Amino acid sequence: MATANTAAQLPILISQFASDANLLNTPLWKKQSEILEEFWNEDYSIAIWALGRRSGKTLMAAVTATYAACMLADAYKAFLRPGERFYIISVANTLDQAKIALQGVKDLINGSPILKPLIVRETSDTLELSNGAVFRAMPASSRGGRGMACPLIIFDEIAHALDTEGGNAAGGSLYQSLSPATAQFGKLGKILMLSSPWIQSGIFWDLFKQASGGSFPNMQVRQEPSWEMNPTLSPEFLELERARDPELFNVEYGANFSQSLSALVAGDLVEAAVNYERSVLPPQPSFKGRYYLSLDPAKGNRDKYTACIIHYDGERLVVDKWHEFQSTWGEGQKRQVNIAEVENWILEQHQLYGFAEVVLDQYNSAATIQRLSGRLKICELTWTAPSKTEAFSKFRELLNAGNMELYPHPKANQQIRNLSVIYRASGQWTVTGGTGAGVDDFPSALAGAVLVARKIKVIYAVAPEAYLPRESHRSSRHQETYDYERVSSREIKDYFQ
Repeated sequence: MATANTAAQLPILISQFASDANLLNTPLWKKQSEILEEFWNEDYSIAIWALGRRSGKTLMAAVTATYAACMLADAYKAFLRPGERFYIISVANTLDQAKIALQGVKDLINGSPILKPLIVRETSDTLELSNGAVFRAMPASSRGGRGMACPLIIFDEIAHALDTEGGNAAGGSLYQSLSPATAQFGKLGKILMLSSPWIQSGIFWDLFKQASGGSFPNMQVRQEPSWEMNPTLSPEFLELERARDPELFNVEYGANFSQSLSALVAGDLVEAAVNYERSVLPPQPSFKGRYYLSLDPAKGNRDKYTACIIHYDGERLVVDKWHEFQSTWGEGQKRQVNIAEVENWILEQHQLYGFAEVVLDQYNSAATIQRLSGRLKICELTWTAPSKTEAFSKFRELLNAGNMELYPHPKANQQIRNLSVIYRASGQWTVTGGTGAGVDDFPSALAGAVLVARKIKVIYAVAPEAYLPRESHRSSRHQETYDYERVSSREIKDYFQ
């Protein structure tokens, strides 16, 4: 078997590979080049990069993956059987996030005059090259990746790695499952773990502590705040972000692990809430007029526009349906959700379920609210620190009491498991799904429904005359349902102030 040293195999420095106009034509920032060259020029087998938001982590990972596949292919083949392929794997919390990382590789290779002819097959989660390299995007599941020959595995945002198998332990099981795949490549086998820091717990924190202690010379560790990594971030922008939330700024931009974060709900309680014997629930006539639809509009083309339909069955909140709108408007990476399609979907679902209220937060919803307000009841929800705390307090209370029923939806349930509480020095707290986009879209939609549905439910309990059936009618199945004359959204807000 081959015993080559990594440094001896490097045809050119990775920073040159990135900046060369005929290769990637993507010059790196100074700190990016420094970290990448250190990783490749030394005999590191594991890299731990704790980097602040907007540090260019996705680009650094894409450049690393492309460099390994294109510049070290011959060296890797010395460890393979004739004709065997090698895999460069990108693992992220969800398949969508992993595909974003893979898309970075695709963009770099497709934009290269020299490398583009190497492409022989391209799918949504795979890219194959004629030199035997296969790039693959994988979600965070320890079941995947077994049996592959992987000289390089990249764990993206590993500090937030959760899956349906083990809650907060999933990052550890994922690492233990996949890391042996690099062993057959000796010193050429590498694992890259990069993330914005999060809580002082989990595999990323554990390895960061080990690497920082200096007892493991094969481990590279770098901890850099956003402003050291990204020279384009202005002091004005950073000060605005700091003023908005100093504690979270220290974690997300300062790249410091937090001592004031903990899970909103224990992973086993979320698991216990999932009813594996059902999927989406069809409308039930007995609950018509008591369903709630809540939407979490997208906050950019990388964010997701999600929706949640719920109803209360006694004290138990039942999630009937999750929905994610696809980006169909525009082209390329700027594709966004078509708002007209969203509005048509809302009206179609209202015909089926008969919503008591449709909840839209104030972000990016004004036009939709204006267009639909005459056709159904809309509650415009303004998220503030107190309202968010109130919503997620009830959210947690329902799960802790066993009074929430979910159904198997890996993405939504994973995001619920990933919710963390940030405790302030003032004694106040708030909830976050982690760093980056698309980390808490589903639970945010559910939280809006929890907040508004609970308030109307309480009003009905203390003042039923404000929530009386106006008229009855019969459905197509001749079962009696009701159309409620309910209090307005403003009356709800006034009642609780």
